[in-house]
Amino acid sequence: MTYLVASAVKSDLAEIRQASPEVWRQVRRYNLPVQLALAAAFEVINSALNPSTLAVVSLAPCQPGSADLYRWGLVVTAGMAQGNLGDTRMNPTQTLHAVDNLAMSAFAINQGNHAYCLGLGGAAGQAWAGLEAIQERLAYGQETEALLIAGDQDCAQDGAAGIGMALLFHASPRPYSSRGQTVRLVSIERKRRPHTDAPVPHASAGLCALLSAIEEHAGGTLSYDVPLEHSDGVDAVRVSMEVGR
Repeated sequence: MTYLVASAVKSDLAEIRQASPEVWRQVRRYNLPVQLALAAAFEVINSALNPSTLAVVSLAPCQPGSADLYRWGLVVTAGMAQGNLGDTRMNPTQTLHAVDNLAMSAFAINQGNHAYCLGLGGAAGQAWAGLEAIQERLAYGQETEALLIAGDQDCAQDGAAGIGMALLFHASPRPYSSRGQTVRLVSIERKRRPHTDAPVPHASAGLCALLSAIEEHAGGTLSYDVPLEHSDGVDAVRVSMEVGR
């Protein structure tokens, strides 16, 4: 069994700096997607029974670069056009911002976690692969808890909007919301259906929409058809959940 027991959505760095200065000190050197993803993860981990032994699945951002790294790329491109990269420098922060699995690594180090970790790349629709991986781990009893973390931004430039997500799952039923409901992940079904509408690559947007659907659902079976823009462009995906009344 796989139950969603806690979730967090973060999109405002100013709020994080003001409300959680200790979290801000830990994430401030990272790029925007990682900052938001870690802030969400540090919030939901308060609901975990043992943060050091849960499985961690991390979705790399589809827009992984920071504004700083983006500008550095422009410098490199200009240098290549001129045939001269001798004066090009990269600082340690820019190097960090180029690492896809940075959120997973930073979280595991912070929590002393040496359990199963899976980092998924920055392709469209990887959120549903992450849910499949968590359901499989919990179903076969490798772990009793699992965390899905994701962060992304609209573009790698100054002022870009971003969303960080964290979803905590448990193998046994526990209440998810303040209403005391349980939310069980029943299945993730795929049907090959290529379509002409291109997906919009974003690690967090699809999960955010799924959480909204859960929040709006009164109870009973929820069959959530993933919008085409949140898919991988190849499969039609349906997420089936059972929301306790």
